[in-house]
Amino acid sequence: MNIQEVLVQIPKFSFEERLMLLEALTQSLREAKKGRVYTGVSASELRGVLKTDKPPPTDEEIKEDYINYLAEKYS
Repeated sequence: MNIQEVLVQIPKFSFEERLMLLEALTQSLREAKKGRVYTGVSASELRGVLKTDKPPPTDEEIKEDYINYLAEKYS
């Protein structure tokens, strides 16, 4: 039985059967999650994320942008 067939059958189940299905899915997901460890993102996956054709802003430009941000925020 594939997922589409299961999804068609679910509304036909009784309340108790749907509850049992929910509990089985929850338990299955918990067990699957135990084996998975998040290791973060590798440097190669991040390569080019911040790449731009423009030169980086100068310290003065950053200060000016920050001052403008604070002026807008507190005005």
